[in-house]
Amino acid sequence: MQPRAPLAAVLTAMLLPMGVAAHAPSVLSDQTGSPDEAVVLDDPTLSRAIGATLEAPGEIDWYRMDLLAGDPLVVGMTAPDARGGVPATFTLLGPGLPDATEAGPEAARLAEAAGVEGAIVFEPVADPPREVHGGLGFIDYGDIRLETPADGTYYVAVQSVDPEATGKYVFAPGVREEFGLDAVEGMIDLIGFFEAPWPPPSA
Repeated sequence: MQPRAPLAAVLTAMLLPMGVAAHAPSVLSDQTGSPDEAVVLDDPTLSRAIGATLEAPGEIDWYRMDLLAGDPLVVGMTAPDARGGVPATFTLLGPGLPDATEAGPEAARLAEAAGVEGAIVFEPVADPPREVHGGLGFIDYGDIRLETPADGTYYVAVQSVDPEATGKYVFAPGVREEFGLDAVEGMIDLIGFFEAPWPPPSA
């Protein structure tokens, strides 16, 4: 553990001026196949960059946020500008959102699975820009920004734009910026995530 402190200090000095504080980085290793198994964002307003993978065709990754009416509700989607990056979309689900049945049959199915009535389907931008944060390239597909309409639990269901495609994406919820050594360690993990081969080597 002793050698990590100097490395963390060096990375802190390097990454802070680059704006990495805008997104607390992390990488998910476990996949979530249902709302009951959703990854819980315990501080939904914290700005994050969550690296995750869609490993099988048709896979859905679930995230959960408990929010109060009036809280900022921001959820965005990017992908690594690196091997294995996949264009992904998502459906935002929860109370006070437009009727899920008006958003289409897939949104209605996801809302029923989550036990909510409202849904907004995210539409990735057609010609997404490339951005660089902390030396890593991201393809920015855009976001949804609104005030939370009601107290309650909100879900985000992430899917590949192409149902048959697999790969890496970076989910970007929240708006409140923070920085600390946890962010430095998370950035190290995110760098490894970007550099990892795709598809993963067979076990």
